[in-house]
Amino acid sequence: MKKKYIVSLVIIGLMLAATLSIGTGYGVWVSTQDKAELSSTTLDCFKIYYPDGKDVIEMRNITPVTTEKGLETSPYTLAIENICSVDKELQVRLNILDETTVDLKALTLEATGNVTKETSLYNNLEVAKSEMDNVTQSRLVGLATVKPGETVRTNIKLWFDEVKSPKIEKDKIFKMQFELIDTDSSVKAKFYEMLLADKAKIEAKAAPNFANVSTSSDGLYVATSSTGKTYYYRGVVTNNYVSFGNFIWRIISINEDGTIKLILDKSATYSIFNNLKSPEKDFAGYKYLWYNTETASTIVEALDVWYNNNIITKDLDKYVVAADYCNDTGYKNDKHIYFNAYNRLVTEHTPSLTCPTSTSDFGGIYNNKVGLITADEVVMAGGEYNANNMNYYLYNGESFITFTPFDFNAGRPNIFSVTDKGALSSVAVDKQIGLRPVITLDSNITVTGSGTIDNPYTIDME
Repeated sequence: MKKKYIVSLVIIGLMLAATLSIGTGYGVWVSTQDKAELSSTTLDCFKIYYPDGKDVIEMRNITPVTTEKGLETSPYTLAIENICSVDKELQVRLNILDETTVDLKALTLEATGNVTKETSLYNNLEVAKSEMDNVTQSRLVGLATVKPGETVRTNIKLWFDEVKSPKIEKDKIFKMQFELIDTDSSVKAKFYEMLLADKAKIEAKAAPNFANVSTSSDGLYVATSSTGKTYYYRGVVTNNYVSFGNFIWRIISINEDGTIKLILDKSATYSIFNNLKSPEKDFAGYKYLWYNTETASTIVEALDVWYNNNIITKDLDKYVVAADYCNDTGYKNDKHIYFNAYNRLVTEHTPSLTCPTSTSDFGGIYNNKVGLITADEVVMAGGEYNANNMNYYLYNGESFITFTPFDFNAGRPNIFSVTDKGALSSVAVDKQIGLRPVITLDSNITVTGSGTIDNPYTIDME
C-alpha cells in the first residue's frame, strides 16, 4: 500500500513538472539550449538558430485575449550569431505571408532580450521592404548591433488583442515569417510603399457613405480621379503623423505616382482669403482678373510667405513637389449663386478629386508647391456640412479655411471652411481664419518612425 502511494506521488510530480514546462513555454526552453541542438540558417553575416527550424508561425482558430493574457503567452525565441569579423547591425522583422486571411488590426507583440519592443500593435511598427515574393507586409520589430562572434537573443510574444477584435472567425488564418537581415544589405522602402503596404485590401474596401461624418478608425480608402488613383485617410487616424520642418503634419492622401499630400496639424497663422474690393464673386478665386490684370488673392501671399520662411529658407524645398490645387469656381447664374461644390457636398454628398477647369476669369487649377485642402477632401476625411465632428483626424479645435468657394450672396462671396467643432461650414472671404498650409512630398523619400504622435514619420535627410 505504501509503495503504491509513493508511486502515485511520483506520477503526480511528473505530471506537475510537465504542466509547468508547457506553461513556461517552448521558446524559453530554446534560450537555454546549446546552439548545436537547434536548426540554423546562415544569411550574410548572421547565423540564425530557430527551434526545430520554425521560422514560420501559423495560427488557426484564433481567440483574442487581453493584454495581460497576451503577455503570459510563451515567446518565440531566436538566437542570432555574427559570424563575420566586423560589427553588424541586425534588423528583426515580422513578415506577413500571403496565406493570411485574418484582419491584422488586433495583432499585438512584445519583444524582450537583446532586441526589444514594448507592447505594440503590429500596424504601428515601422514598415520595411521585403524581397520575398509571398510577403504582403513586412514590419520592423527592432535593431541590435552584434559584435564579431557574439550571439544575441530576442523573445517575441504574439497575440490578438480582444479590445481591437473581440471576436475572430474560426476559419481565419494567420501566417508569418521571421526575417533577420543585415541593415547594410537591406533595401529601404519608399515612404509611399510603406503607407500602401496593404494596397490590395485598401482597394477591396467599399466606398464610405459621405452623407455621414466618420467617427471610427476607417483608415485608408481609394478613389479615382482624372489623374489616377488616390489613397486617402478617413476617420479617426492615429498613424498619419509626419514631422517635417519642425512642424507636425497629417497625411491627407497618397497619389498613384507615390507623392504624398500633407496638411499642417495646427494653423500656421490667421489670414483672410481675400480683400473685398467690390461686391463681386471673382474674389472667391485664388487669382482673378482685376481691370484686365491678373491679381492674386490675399491668401496667395500668406501661403507664399509662410512657405518661403519655413520651407525654402530651411533648404527643405527639394523634398516638396509642385502639385495641382483646385479652386473650383464653377457656378450657375442666379440671384443667389452657389458654386459647384455646394451641390456636390451639401446636396448630393458626392465629393470628387477631379477638378473642373474654370471657364471664368477667376479660380481654376493651380500647380504650386503650397496650397490649401479642398472641401471635397474634408468630406472624404470624415467631415460633413453643418455636422460637428470632433473625432476625425482633421479636427484640431480651430476654425480653418479651405480652397473651395461656397456661394455668392448679398454681394459677398463665401468660402467653405471648417469650424472649431469640426463641421464643414462657410466663411466670408474677408474674415480672418486659421491657415493650414498643404504641401506634397516627393515620391522618392524614405522615412523612419511609425506615424504615431509619439513616433511620427520623419524624413531621411540627405
